[in-house]
Amino acid sequence: MPAILRRLFLYGNVIIAAGLICSAFLPMVNPASFWPAGFAGLAFPLLWVLSVIFIPGWLIVRKKYWLISVFALIVSFRGIGVTWGFNLFNTGKTHTAQSFTVMSFNSSSMGLLGYKETPRVREHIYQIVREARPDVLCIQEFYTNEHPDQQPHLENILSNGAYPYYYFAEHYTQWTTWHYGTAIFSRFPIIDTARIAFNGGYKGNEDLLKVKLLVHGDTVQVLTGHLSSYRLNGKDYQAVGSPDGGKIKSVMGKMRRSFANRVTQAQIMAAEISKSQYPLVVTGDFNDIPLSYTYRTIRGNALQDAFLEQGSGFGRTFSALSPTLRIDYVLPGREFAVEDFSIFRKKGLQHFPVMARLSLKH
Repeated sequence: MPAILRRLFLYGNVIIAAGLICSAFLPMVNPASFWPAGFAGLAFPLLWVLSVIFIPGWLIVRKKYWLISVFALIVSFRGIGVTWGFNLFNTGKTHTAQSFTVMSFNSSSMGLLGYKETPRVREHIYQIVREARPDVLCIQEFYTNEHPDQQPHLENILSNGAYPYYYFAEHYTQWTTWHYGTAIFSRFPIIDTARIAFNGGYKGNEDLLKVKLLVHGDTVQVLTGHLSSYRLNGKDYQAVGSPDGGKIKSVMGKMRRSFANRVTQAQIMAAEISKSQYPLVVTGDFNDIPLSYTYRTIRGNALQDAFLEQGSGFGRTFSALSPTLRIDYVLPGREFAVEDFSIFRKKGLQHFPVMARLSLKH
């Protein structure tokens, strides 16, 4: 390798390695105070792969510079620990008699697009509910309609899932019969409900929901929320990777504005988690990846990540932008054993439902 190419290769390796370390640790900084921290974790998977690629390159030319990448990979391992599921050969089918399933799903208004139903998406949702049969189903961005010419999704979900109990928190209504909100469906009795002011979701008017369930004789609390969205549209998704600097700047501006909102919401959730006196399961669409201040604040030390316990790979839950985006979660308290975890990927869904099988450790 000519000296000039070797020098460029070395400079590139150092820059990538430094970027990898920054992407692993900057998300620990509050992005409301230092906005680049909000973007840092998004680059981690790409920087990790690039760092690995440099190693065989240096080995071929017999230079010890491969240690640069090895050092960066070791130092940034905390990022891999929350980004990648290592349970490649885990069948996860050891179910106990006292186990139960919890599903979290951002339904994107049940496939409603431009105030028009998307029948294929709607049927995929119903099919998942029928086949997965989650005992507790938490749906963010839920929509139902009482008009005779529209779909009564509330009744349809109750029917498809055979749920005797539900709690629907309506966040806003259009034209009298179009109802939007967050819903929790359950096979177990709901013994208490609460709404916590949250300013979540796309329009900033969605509350955090908290319910107490009587699960196999034990009281279990479930918390579900939809954190502030980036508010990206179809054109914004197309702009990612485009050479148009103006469009990219616009997308980044939208993303920056959402950071502060999610920090506040994450702190509200963390406060509710700390107050819980019962075994707790937190679910929701956090609109942020595991390598983020949002995730770290919510999960803290009290919760497990069901995907990391039983899942494998990147665990993608969002169909747009990147194959590495895991933004939907089931986070059970440490009182639970995580027996299984599944992601239900269906064409046409913007978010993929995630489901964990849990049991209390007695």
